[in-house]
This record gives sequence, structure tokens and C-alpha cells, in this order.
Amino acid sequence: MWYCTSSRQWSRIKMKCKTPFFSLFILLMLSANGQAAIIKQIYDVSLPVVSQDKQIRGAAFEQGLIDVSVRVSGNSLAPTQIDLKQANRLVRQYHYKAMTQSEIDAYMKKTSSLVKPKYKLWMQFDEAKVKQLLRKNGMPIWGYQRPNVVVWLAVKDGRNRYLLKQSDASQIKDAVTAEAKRRGLPLIWPQFDAQDKKLVSFIDVWGEFLEPVKQASKRYPVDAVILGRMNWSNGSWTVNWSLLMEDKAQSWQLSALDLDILMSSGIGVATDHISSRFAVYAGSANDGELLLRVSDLNNLKKYARASHYLSSLAPVKNVYALQVNQHQVDFHIELSGDESDLKRIIALGKTLTPDTRVIIPVENKSDLPETTPQSNTAPSVDTNVDSQTNSTPPPPAIIKIEENKKANILRYRLNG
Repeated sequence: MWYCTSSRQWSRIKMKCKTPFFSLFILLMLSANGQAAIIKQIYDVSLPVVSQDKQIRGAAFEQGLIDVSVRVSGNSLAPTQIDLKQANRLVRQYHYKAMTQSEIDAYMKKTSSLVKPKYKLWMQFDEAKVKQLLRKNGMPIWGYQRPNVVVWLAVKDGRNRYLLKQSDASQIKDAVTAEAKRRGLPLIWPQFDAQDKKLVSFIDVWGEFLEPVKQASKRYPVDAVILGRMNWSNGSWTVNWSLLMEDKAQSWQLSALDLDILMSSGIGVATDHISSRFAVYAGSANDGELLLRVSDLNNLKKYARASHYLSSLAPVKNVYALQVNQHQVDFHIELSGDESDLKRIIALGKTLTPDTRVIIPVENKSDLPETTPQSNTAPSVDTNVDSQTNSTPPPPAIIKIEENKKANILRYRLNG
């Protein structure tokens, strides 16, 4: 099911599911090489309008809420679950900007519209109110941290065959990029230069040879890989897509005359699948609280970085420092979702890494450095870590700390 915000009908798209592994749109998690991206301006929308009339502005606010609800939830069905007439009270601020003639011409050419817009209406929605609306209606929240995706798209247009790359100017590429931006999905196009061509070719992508594509993708700071095979035949485009994530494959095929609809539907299906892995539902039976210990916080800047990072994660409703020691902080976290949601989203990024060092509790506080603070302030001196490095492979580092007696503490280290 799709929620269509365009006057064009999704019925123009023919969609066929296929069996796993015989696919064309493959999303493969590359956790060893990946790095999450921070998506900014999730709650901002800019739309062309014909006037500053109140009714037109109200309609634009509703369209803006459609875009924001899909982007924030990660779910294409979100607009069907909320009352769009609440858009006016959710807009935090807005302003108009006159469109240039070149912008108007480009819009008219792209949309084939008979009505010329005059202004760009920029609006910003209130984050807290949008989240409240989505949660109230049973929709998830997808945080600012999102997986980078590299796209390998092989095209046969009837006369030529090629792989789309970063430097290409292409209507197909523009359509893919526009939909990824609308959905808040970080997208990277390959260089497909001499370095890439040593590892992967057009035939590898067209023939679904995954190993060369995975090898070439390691060059890029991505968490996922998209493959696509796009073919023009009998007066219509056909794209075979499939999704492989965490060893699970999902596949489909789409056909349409309109490139924008075809590309947005493919990226839309993929984004729905990706967000379902990282977006968090409120009201889970496993909602609760936990302690998360972050080590290697030896100055105020690192303390602030860790605190801000944790507060930005989708499952975290509230976070505060419960106990501060010389090199570590125990954060009390209230969760929307469960512990596994939090671990999965932390693993997506590079800010924190699990702390696997062997812990030796200090039985006598006199063994601790005299400067250990016990108040809710940031650490200010370096950690004393004794590590054994002479054996191969090296054993875990050993760190002496004053152990918090509460159970189920998640232990992480700050990277960098």
C-alpha cells in the first residue's frame, strides 16, 4: 500500500514480488565499514505556491506535514494514520521567498503544470508536537542518525548501457536523489573511476554478482548497498529491485512510464524496510530504564559529546548523568522501546563502541585517585588504564574502577 501525494496515480506502476536472491535491488549491511549520517532539517519543508492566500497556505501546510510525517517515522503510510488538518498548529515558523524565473521554468518543465508558482513557502514543524502526534497514532520515530547507502544502478535505455556515477547528469539519478532526500535517506553515488572498475563492472551489477559489488562498496563510508537493474523495453521502464538486510532478502519488480514515480517507489520501498529496522515504536511492553556507562570521558568536551549523542537517539526519551567518576559517567536512560533497540542504533554509528575491557572492582576507595568527583559534573583528568600488549593476540585491557553495584549496566567507550 502507498500513500500518494501526487495527482498521478500509483496504479500506473506495475509491481511484482520475486523470490529472494533473484533480485536487483540489494541492500546489504556493511557494518565493518559503515558510518551513520546525521540527517539535519528533518522538520523543514519548502514548497512552491501560487500565492500567499490563507487557504493555499493551509493546503501547503498539510502537504508539508505529509512529507515530515513520512520522513520522521520512516513509514510511507504515516500520512494515512494522522489528522492532516492539525498541520496549522504544528507549524513552528514559516516564510515566503519569491521564485526566480529560472526556478519557475524548471518547475513547469518537471511537473508539466499549467499553473505557475510565484513563491517558495518554507515551513518548519515543531519536533515535539510532530513526535507526539505520530506516537499517539501508533507510528514509530526514526532518529537523526541514519545508515549511509551507496547506489549501484545499471541502466539499459534501448541504445546505451551504463552505470550511473557521482559525476553524471541524469534525470534518473535526479529522481532517485530527490526521493532519498524527501525520505531522509543518506545516499552516495559511486565514483566508478579506475579504482572502482578494477573491482566491479556493469555486467557484475546487471548480472547480480554480489561479491564484486560488496568489494567495491568497501571503499565508501556506507552501512548499506543498493543495486538496481533498469531496462527500457516495449515503451516502458522496468526496474527489478530486491532488498537484502541482515541475511534476509526481499525482492520486487516495478514498471512505469514515469521516471519520478518509478524511482520514488523503489527508494520508498527500500526506505520503509530500512526504517523498520531502526525506527522505534512508543508504548512497547519493554519500555523501561537502564544504566549506560561511557568510559574514556576525560574532559568536559567529551562528556558533552556523549550526553548530546545519547539524547539524540530515537529510543531515548530522557537521559541524565547519574554518577560521574574520573574517567567515566553512568547515564540513566529512559527508553521508548527496549534495550535491543538502543544497542542496534548505537551500533549503527561510530560515536560509541562496546567496552570489552576486563573490569576489576576497587574494594577500597582509597585505591581510587583522590580527584575522583562524585557530583554530577564532567570528568576532567585522564583515565589510568593498564593494558597488556606483549601477547598475540592481545588480551582485553584491564581497568580499575569503583564498580556501580546496580545490575545490567551497558558499557561503552567514547571513540575519538
